Amino acid sequence: MFKKQYLAIASALILSTTLIPTSSQAATGTKNLQAKYNNIKVIYNGAAVPTTIEPFIVNGTTYIPLRMMAGVFSKDVAWDGAKYTITVKDLPNSQHANELAARDAQIRSLQNTIDSLNKEITDLKNSKKNNSSKDDDDLDDLEDDLNNYYDDYKDIEWKISLSGDEDDIDVEIQVDREEFEDEYEDLDESDFEELVEKVVEDIWDEFEDADIDGEIVDEDDDNLYDFSADASDGDITFEGDVIN
Repeated sequence: MFKKQYLAIASALILSTTLIPTSSQAATGTKNLQAKYNNIKVIYNGAAVPTTIEPFIVNGTTYIPLRMMAGVFSKDVAWDGAKYTITVKDLPNSQHANELAARDAQIRSLQNTIDSLNKEITDLKNSKKNNSSKDDDDLDDLEDDLNNYYDDYKDIEWKISLSGDEDDIDVEIQVDREEFEDEYEDLDESDFEELVEKVVEDIWDEFEDADIDGEIVDEDDDNLYDFSADASDGDITFEGDVIN
């Protein structure tokens, strides 16, 4: 009994330096304490917490080993004997660390996907730009050819303008009715339709999938005749009557 009390007092002396708050005015020294053992157990979430040092009571206060509870609450305890200082720090939470690692991996994966999609968008823009530039060049060349082919159709000078892309092309056929008054008066509707059909067929030779909307206009931009052409069925539609 005397030996157990001696051990208890020694343990209490050690714990008194660790569990009692210290300050710059705290007293130091040795105190004799009487400890009471009563087979004290610590239960955490229904399970007994094992310890090599039995908890005890001093002056109505129960003392338990700090390291034991540190393990229960995932804390790391370090004793500095030179400075008589106990340092308590949080232990890394393995589950939380795994969740963070998984989230970081997901973020990296999403970032890689975003980078890949951004590259695809950039490539598509560049491709569209290059195709658009190519379409413009091809339209310009075709426009020059059409003007050369039909600059004296029915002894009248026609000025043909093209705009759009490989899928949709707008056509404007311009004529100066005042300059070619007599020749223009000799034209009938079939002549206009023949000119439109020839121009449309020449366009489809270069842009077979292009839908076409067009008009014949006077030098003063007065609308004389409208037409359209559907590439899917090859139909050419004439709208309205020719204005003489």
